[in-house]
Amino acid sequence: MPTPSEWGAPVLMGRKHNVRLALATVIATTAVMTGVAPAYAETAGVDELATVVSVEENADGTFGATIYTPATGVKAEDLARSLTASGVPNVSVKREGEIGTMAVAPCSLGIARTWPSNTTCFVRWSYNGAARPIINFVDHSSARWPVGRSVTEWNKTSGIDSIYRTKAAGCDGGPAHCVNVYSGNYGRNGWLGKTYVVWNSAQTYFESARVELNNSYGGAEVVDWATACHELGHVLGLGHNNAKSSCMYKEDAAGVSKYPHADDRKLLERYY
Repeated sequence: MPTPSEWGAPVLMGRKHNVRLALATVIATTAVMTGVAPAYAETAGVDELATVVSVEENADGTFGATIYTPATGVKAEDLARSLTASGVPNVSVKREGEIGTMAVAPCSLGIARTWPSNTTCFVRWSYNGAARPIINFVDHSSARWPVGRSVTEWNKTSGIDSIYRTKAAGCDGGPAHCVNVYSGNYGRNGWLGKTYVVWNSAQTYFESARVELNNSYGGAEVVDWATACHELGHVLGLGHNNAKSSCMYKEDAAGVSKYPHADDRKLLERYY
């Protein structure tokens, strides 16, 4: 397991905007999210969107949150109960419209959804003086996870740079933000992947993030690729959607795309 220092607790390395950030720790749990208007044309009649989230305020006023991707067949409510039983604090299942400003129109574009905090529709990365934010995804995962290919796909988004870095190469350093991506045998605990982020005290900016991919589930290339794509999308600021044509689909399921949808990129470009 990575140490807290490896997790990159507030790492202020970014290549673009100088913004004052207070540390916030956010644990976002990729599960399922509830579908309120607007309806998804290609998924009419499907289960509502629900997201399993654990958010905890730190002693310094910042917040920590984790978002988990449920493994195949695992329901949001069951995952939440399992996490609570294992000692994860403040776990809840949030429906679309129940998480702060999630129901506000700017939080969505087509099938895409942001991952809002309680204070803003879109939590973002700072520019740190650069032309746009730069995210270094440092890959500590095993060869089965196509992290590099997922980073390449997200880097097609205008306004924010997603850069792949091997573990040996490490992070470029300032002004880049360093996000470590790990894999491990975390057990059959109900989640296939999870993304942990740090918000500032105002819950408006990311300060750091990490991704963990669970070797105990998955194994098929299309599943592993879709999962890596999904978790990196959370790092960039996206939430779950209800369309299998996007890797940001609410849960692990057959037929989910291993790529971002055009709407995912367009929604990020709205804010960057």
